[in-house]
Formats: sequence, structure tokens, C-alpha cells
Amino acid sequence: MISVIIPLYNKEQIIEKSLKSVLSQDYDDFEVVIVNDGSTDRSAEIVKRIDDSRIRLIEQENGGPSKARNTGVKNAKGDWIVFLDADDEFLPGALKYFSDNISKYSNESFLAASSFVVNNNGEMFRTSFVWEGKLKNPYASHVLRYYSPRTGNCIHRTSILKECLFNENIRRYEDVDFFFRMYKKCNVFLLPEPVLLENKGFAAASCPRKNIKEDFLGNLNIHNKGFWEVMGLYRLFLEERNNYGQQCRDLNESLYRRFDLFLCYNVLSYILRAKIIRKLLINYFVK
Repeated sequence: MISVIIPLYNKEQIIEKSLKSVLSQDYDDFEVVIVNDGSTDRSAEIVKRIDDSRIRLIEQENGGPSKARNTGVKNAKGDWIVFLDADDEFLPGALKYFSDNISKYSNESFLAASSFVVNNNGEMFRTSFVWEGKLKNPYASHVLRYYSPRTGNCIHRTSILKECLFNENIRRYEDVDFFFRMYKKCNVFLLPEPVLLENKGFAAASCPRKNIKEDFLGNLNIHNKGFWEVMGLYRLFLEERNNYGQQCRDLNESLYRRFDLFLCYNVLSYILRAKIIRKLLINYFVK
């Protein structure tokens, strides 16, 4: 069985559409565990109106997306789990595609498919990778922008997830923290077909937090890590530090003085502009 876990917080405009994208799948062996994380709108009421025995609604006080996902994991009955944000949608055939590949690659524990993304302007584009196989180095894949996973396009063996739950103190970029830790637990096996429609227009949780410690940026640790993992973390630092100003400097003062990392990152960014070099790096470090 596949357990679909949906963390729900104030998504009354989209939750019914998202939920129906699951219930309409051409695959029957699944359950939907919806964790209402203290919604203050009509989200839970809308879910309760949908009469389907495959749905389980769990209520809890607001604790953030990490806690909601962890509650779902602890209550899931399936051997495999896929997370779906309440503002995203599965594409037709998504669960059957996952199921077929679980059977095909029975020794794997982390299968990651492709997605379509709809931006704030309503424009849709597909994540670019089309290769099927095991990633040599997921961190390199992240830095080279070959593949960055999304909770809704990955399926995980439940036993692995229970060993690597989300950090409940983090409410922003908690998925990056989760994936970076998961990479140490198991291999990542890529599947080229898209399974998810990611709706960026509803992504309110992407706004910076008042307290940087609720952001993965406020929990960075580059010590005793490999080059590509450090580059991935440093990229996040460079892209997000201005959102927090002095808070970021107080926590990560040493990173502001890491001119070696700054030089490496900029040299890498420069050479990646040449498509042929980027392709060679991907073929060597990723595929």
C-alpha cells in the first residue's frame, strides 16, 4: 500500500482540487492521511465533506509542515509514503507509475520522478532531467541544477522515513534539510516521467520567517561535509542571507569570511554557463 500524506494549513481555495487529484488515480491500493495543522479557515470542513473511505483526517494544533508530515508518517499504514502539499496536484497515473517502479526497482528506497511547475504568472514548465537511473552524487545534482527534489514527486520506503523524520523546528526549507539528510540514508533513483503539478502561486510558506531559527538557513552546518554538500549549503546561504540581515550574520559570521567558498562558488557558477562543461560535470558527478 502507498500512503499519501497531506499536511494541511489554510488551503481552502485549493485543497479539494488537490485531494481529488489523488482520489481520481487509476490505482486503488492507497490511503490518504490528511493532517490538519490547526487551520483557521474552512480547509478541514471541505475535507470532511468528501465521503471516501480512503481518507483519514487527523487534527492537531499548529506545529508547522514538518510536524504535520511527521504525524502523517507515524500514522501511515502503507509500506511506501509520498508527501503531497495541499496546494499541489498529482498528475493522472502518478500512483500507478510509482507502484510499477517500486516493483521494478524493488531494492531501492527513494524513487524521485519529474514534475511540472506552474509559476505565479500561470506559466507551466517541466523539470528538465529525462534520465532514468541512480544518482552518483545527489548533492552534485543539486548544485549543478540537474535535479532538486520536491516532496510531492518522491516516494520513500516507510521504514527509511521513520529513521529520518523532518526537523520540527524548521518551517522554511525544511524539505532541503530533509533531503540532504536522506541522501546519507539511501540511494536516490531517478524516474523521468512527471507525476506532479506544483502550484507556486499558493506557496505562502516560502516567505522568510521572523525568526531565522525556523528557517534551514538558521541551522546550517558545513563542518565535516563533502565538497558538493558544502556548495549546496553555501548556495542557500548566498541566496537567502539578505532576507535576515543581522540575524544571519549573528548565526553564520564565519561564512561571511569564507572567501575560499565564495571563490569556489563563483568559479563554479561561471563555468556552468558553458552548457558543454555543465553537461560533462553532470555526466561525471551525477549520472
